[in-house]
Amino acid sequence: MMAVRLGSRGRVLDLTAVKLEVDAMVAAQVDAPAQFEQRLNHAVDLLLEWGQAGRWQELQQMTQSARVSWLLAEFYGPFAEVIDAPTRESKLSVAATDGSQIFPDRHEISPCFLLNIGYVLLHYGSGERALLSSRPQLFWREHELYQEWGGRRTGISRDVVGFRRALLELTELAELAAASQRAGHSTLAIIDGTLIMWSLEGRPPEFRDDCLRQIRSALDLLADRRIPLAGYISRPGGSDLVNALRIAMCPMSMTNCDRCPGLQAGPEAPEPSSESPPIIERPCDPLQGISDAVLLRRVLQPGQRSAVFGSGSRILDDYGPHGVHFFYLHVGKEVARVEIPTYVAADSQLLDRVHAGVLDQAQKGDGYPVSLAEAHERAVVRGADREAFYRYLEEMFVRHDVRARVSLKGLRKRAAAI
Repeated sequence: MMAVRLGSRGRVLDLTAVKLEVDAMVAAQVDAPAQFEQRLNHAVDLLLEWGQAGRWQELQQMTQSARVSWLLAEFYGPFAEVIDAPTRESKLSVAATDGSQIFPDRHEISPCFLLNIGYVLLHYGSGERALLSSRPQLFWREHELYQEWGGRRTGISRDVVGFRRALLELTELAELAAASQRAGHSTLAIIDGTLIMWSLEGRPPEFRDDCLRQIRSALDLLADRRIPLAGYISRPGGSDLVNALRIAMCPMSMTNCDRCPGLQAGPEAPEPSSESPPIIERPCDPLQGISDAVLLRRVLQPGQRSAVFGSGSRILDDYGPHGVHFFYLHVGKEVARVEIPTYVAADSQLLDRVHAGVLDQAQKGDGYPVSLAEAHERAVVRGADREAFYRYLEEMFVRHDVRARVSLKGLRKRAAAI
């Protein structure tokens, strides 16, 4: 018998029950690298074939008429081209923000929550001292802790707290960058993560509209002052470009995934047995699992960026004039996705500032923008900070004779595990 003993109570895990599955998994892993390399080579060939002048418009038309459930990149020119890094301005200020939070906890002494926004302003070429700070904000009022949508009143959830933090990061960054420019600095604004609020889709209209209003207001401020904004995504998993190349592999004159020939069982197809379920393979499946960053690492050299692509996310329909575009940038240790608003994508000078500035920041940060790393260090709320916060609340409640108590679960969470 093949078994593994777990713990001290005599429980055993019977590995004989999964031996065949383990053997199959290991065998598949042995062959996986060679198969992936073959699929990746095919993706590179498609990129070079369809991304050239005279072909990209054809693929653009094919993607626009396709009926798929994937996000597809939009093209504005030959998308297989690579762009060398421009020279960074001799004097440049980089503004960055990041955020962290203490979520509301009904087992604690008070159901409040805290948002901490770290912000930095780094000056290059001017000799000025950097600004490195953070600003915590406490939310405790009734209208901040409860939400009412469609006549239903509920306590604020963790994902709503996350939305509020993301909005504060963007609005604080816009104000910081505007203040830097008013002081006479050529400024670049960088934020960690995407500029696209994907998860606003399906949210209650009142909440969604309020978030979008704040987003548009921050982008308006930056656009009016011609301050470029970049959202930096490390280790990106997006495949908008690869998805478009999957359309190029489709044998249908007009791609419609609901009618995919790979999903249609032919008249001579064998009856599936109960022991071996049928393997469904679509014509585009060889590209599945390949990300844009993995593909473009094959064609980009350190310092180079890809062409600019457009995002097809539906939430951007409500961003007003501020669509979101993106390119991939080889910063040395990785290929990152950099998102930019429409006003940056349409202005070559601002686009060059983003390219050169983000690359310089990543090189100074050993592969990750140093401004974002500094903002994160000032924003992050660690476990010890959370403990100190709640102990301070208890002390203040006791000092002012305010009746409150911590639940048994809350006390248990504070105790050391046995």
